[in-house]
Amino acid sequence: MVIMNFGLIDTHCHLDIIEKEGLAIEETLTLSRDSGVQKIVQIGINHSTSVFARELSEKTNPIDIHFTVGCHPADQISEVEQSQIDSEIDKSQNNPGFVGIGEIGLDYFHGANSREDQRKVFEKYLSRSIEISAPVVIHSRDAAEDTVSILSSFPRAFGVMHCFTYDYTLAKKFVDLGYYISFSGIVTFKSAKDIMEAAEKLPLESILIETDAPFLAPAPFRGKRNDPTKLKHIFEKLVELRSESDERIAEQLLLNSNNFIKKIGLAHA
Repeated sequence: MVIMNFGLIDTHCHLDIIEKEGLAIEETLTLSRDSGVQKIVQIGINHSTSVFARELSEKTNPIDIHFTVGCHPADQISEVEQSQIDSEIDKSQNNPGFVGIGEIGLDYFHGANSREDQRKVFEKYLSRSIEISAPVVIHSRDAAEDTVSILSSFPRAFGVMHCFTYDYTLAKKFVDLGYYISFSGIVTFKSAKDIMEAAEKLPLESILIETDAPFLAPAPFRGKRNDPTKLKHIFEKLVELRSESDERIAEQLLLNSNNFIKKIGLAHA
């Protein structure tokens, strides 16, 4: 009932991949609306998915779709494609559905590019985000130290640490640098003690939630295809972990998410 009263926003989703795995986008959006999801941020990870995200946001949908333009660090993106992504950012920056640049970042677990190349691309798009006063959506896996170091070098950049997988100490560092911390279904996994601690102790004002669907379905659906209807299970885990009421958490998450979506043009001075 609380979710239906306030609504939730899925701040990171890949509807195109969900559709490839067998659930049509129209059906996903209708089911999401009926489960209390108000809005979805569709994420770009390369040129083609960024164009798809923009075009989807421009359609009439059962719920509002916002989008990002990005360059995923785990993928091998050529200079030619980077140029196409740059052009897509130029084309998208004044689009009312545009949220920011991402996902970008560092992936030392299974990145296709060298660490040096990943860092160069990351820094390039952080600079671009500052130029257009747009948030960034950051992917960081097994790269905490370098992520903190690079973000510290770009104090005017801001945004969200998507699918947070580090501990409370690192979460505080990212919050101090001006970033929201977004929790995915991982926070519901029994083994994710460090992530649960971060979700419990961080200021509520610094928290977002996401599905990262179709990946990382929360318990009790772990290992199955994820979709935005399962966002409520991440919300319920936050309620379980934290001391605030479910109404207070729902209200603040909605405020945080809308503030993040609307931050275009509000770069740090």
